[in-house]
Amino acid sequence: MNAGRKDNRVLLLGYAAVIVTSLLLGLFPSVSKPIMTTVNPLFFTSIVSLAPIVVFTPLLLTGRRKVQQAKPTTGRRIYGIVAASSMVGGVIGPIAYFNGPQTTPASDAALLANGEMVFTIVLASFFFREKMNRTGLLAVTLVSIGVIVIASNLSFSRSVLNFTEIGHLLILFSGLCWGLDNNIITSASEKIDVVKFIQIRSTITGPILFFLAFVFSAFPSRSSPPIGISGYAYIFFIGLLVFGGALYFNFLALKELGAIRSTLIFPISSIFGLIAAFILLHESIGVYQIISVGVILLGIYLLTRSESVRKEASYDLP
Repeated sequence: MNAGRKDNRVLLLGYAAVIVTSLLLGLFPSVSKPIMTTVNPLFFTSIVSLAPIVVFTPLLLTGRRKVQQAKPTTGRRIYGIVAASSMVGGVIGPIAYFNGPQTTPASDAALLANGEMVFTIVLASFFFREKMNRTGLLAVTLVSIGVIVIASNLSFSRSVLNFTEIGHLLILFSGLCWGLDNNIITSASEKIDVVKFIQIRSTITGPILFFLAFVFSAFPSRSSPPIGISGYAYIFFIGLLVFGGALYFNFLALKELGAIRSTLIFPISSIFGLIAAFILLHESIGVYQIISVGVILLGIYLLTRSESVRKEASYDLP
C-alpha cells in the first residue's frame, strides 16, 4: 500500500513537472519575440544559456555537503556523459535549428521541428528500454496529429517532404540531437543531482554559444537597433526564469516519467503557446487548432493509463 502511494506521488511529481515545463516552453516564443526582433538569435541564445549559472552555481556550492550526504558520490564518467549531452542538446541542436529556417518555409519548419518527439520515442524504444502497448501507440498517434495541426494549421508547402533541402535536414538533425539528449538526461537523472546537472550544462553551453556569437559577429552593433540595459535585463530574466526553470522541471519530468511519456506530454506547451500568443501578441487561433487541442488532451489522457508506457529495465549508464 505504501509502495503504491509512493509510486502515485512520484507520478504526480512527474506530471506536475512536465506541465510546468510545458507552460514555460509555451511562454518562451511569446515572451522572447519582442526582443528577438532586435538581436541576433545566436546572441540571444548565448545570454539565455548563461543566465542559469548565476543561480545554480551558488546553489550547488552551498548545498554540496548536503547533497553528498544524501547521495553517493557521483562517478566521474557521468560528468562526461552530461557534458556530451550538453554539447548535443545545448549547442549542436540549437545551432542546427536556428540555421534551418533560413532556407525553409515557416510552416515547414514548424512541422519538421516536431521530429524531436519522433526521434525521442524511436531512440527510447530501441536503445533505452522503454516500451509502449497499443494504448501508448494510439496516444502517440493522437498527440502527433494534434501537434502537426497546431504547428501548421493544415497549411503546408509543396517542399515539406523535400528532404534534399539543407534547411529541412538541419531542422530534422536538431530534432535528432534533442531526442538523443532527452534520453540521455532520462538515463543520467538517476545518477546526478538536478542542480549539479543544470550547473554543468549551463557552464558548458553558455560560454560556447557566447564565443560562437562573437566569432560570427552576432553581437549587437552600432548599426543595429539599441536595446539598452533594460533589454539585456529582459533577456537575462527570460534565461533565468523561463529557460532555467524549463531545464529544471524538464529534468524532473524525464526522471520521474521517462523519455517517451514526458515527450508526449510536452506538446501541451503548444496549447500554452497558443494561449500566450493570443493574449500577449493578439494572434488569431484557427478552428483546426482548437480541435487539435482536444485531440492532444485525449492522447495525453491515454498516456496516463497504467502500462501504456513502461521501462523494461534500469539504465546501464555508469
